[in-house]
Amino acid sequence: MGINKTHFFSPSRTIFLSMSVAIALGTFLLMLPISRTRPIAFIDLLFTATSCTCVTGLLTVPLDIMFLVQIGGLGLITLTFFVVSLFVNLGLSSQVMAGEMLDLDSWKHTKKILLFIIGLTLIIESLGALFIFNTIRHDFPFLKAVFYSLFHAVSAFCNAGITPFRDDMIQYAENYTMLLVTSFLMIMGGLGFITLRELVTKINPFGPKTGKKRTALSLQTRIILWYYTFFTLAGTFVFWVLEHNNTFEAFSYPLQIVNSFFASVSARSGGYFAVHPDDMQHASLFTVMINAFIGSAPGSTGGGIKLTTAAIFIATINAAIMSKANVDLKGRTITKDQVYRALAIVSLSSVWVVLTIFCLLITENSWPFLDVMFEVVSAFSTLGASIGMTPYLSYIGKLLISLSMFIGRVGSLTLLIALRKKCDTQEYTYPEERVMVT
Repeated sequence: MGINKTHFFSPSRTIFLSMSVAIALGTFLLMLPISRTRPIAFIDLLFTATSCTCVTGLLTVPLDIMFLVQIGGLGLITLTFFVVSLFVNLGLSSQVMAGEMLDLDSWKHTKKILLFIIGLTLIIESLGALFIFNTIRHDFPFLKAVFYSLFHAVSAFCNAGITPFRDDMIQYAENYTMLLVTSFLMIMGGLGFITLRELVTKINPFGPKTGKKRTALSLQTRIILWYYTFFTLAGTFVFWVLEHNNTFEAFSYPLQIVNSFFASVSARSGGYFAVHPDDMQHASLFTVMINAFIGSAPGSTGGGIKLTTAAIFIATINAAIMSKANVDLKGRTITKDQVYRALAIVSLSSVWVVLTIFCLLITENSWPFLDVMFEVVSAFSTLGASIGMTPYLSYIGKLLISLSMFIGRVGSLTLLIALRKKCDTQEYTYPEERVMVT
């Protein structure tokens, strides 16, 4: 019997293999003498390639790599299917696979969606770079200002958390334009390409006037918009309450609000700091971790368990409390397979984070618990922020953080599905029986 290539290269395995190849290739390129000005240990090169490809932003050595960041932000699979589709007419199985990877109900317009993703990315990053250049053009020589503008725009849109500016974003903590433009780029990247495409096509005021009522937004888009807005506004309020008499004390009231908003958006997955994180209250850092773990929208450049997963998880808890037979969300019943998937993602992600924290508390025992916890959550959620622990990680610590970045970007459930062997679908059920759970 021949090998079923379509099954072997399932979406989960393709994502796993493609990310692995990208990291390996990135590590190899960094090993070349032209890529380094001094000898660097292999583990640091692997760590850097993993961080950039997974758009995390944690670095053990000072290194600027915009190409890997762009690959990680767009998604290696998106780029692969885009390039191939330009020259090859994708077969049915390939189109279905691309549709599954992009979480589409229909794969018929996969090529158009890929073109939209690439085009939208270039437009948003270019506009962001123009505004940033206009802000920093007097601070640097012309060519350096152009490069810094492009680099920061790409990094912000990809939620990579890497910036070419010294001391992160601290030097621009009182610059409204830089804070708001960077926030806009992170929001656009964090909402997800499919969400943006739906908003553009269904709420486009410049579209053709057919006289017909526009179709309502999908459940996924409504969930993403509602939860993204709620968590962002809630985070803004929490950061202002905790920091307005602390790190924001020297700012005017409007600037405090803008910095609180910037911190809330950045905590979703961007990983930028406009104030020294060491000076922030522990409650603020814990708020960052909560927001980072939840993350951004599926199909976005952000990380975390994703907003839709968190929404389904919360709805499941609500259903259990209210003794509902089904899990309902915004007037729709969520299918059981998605409920199980959300529960599995939250559970597996939590277990991995806890286990990694436990291991690092052993290997990095000279660091405070909060620093270790922040480092692990930041790596897994691809936040990319650090309180200062990253450059001093041990060899084992770097391996664990690299693995956390990889698992966080690929997804814990996706990784397990990719590695498991094919098993026959269960076509039978066991007798039901109840057990005590409280």
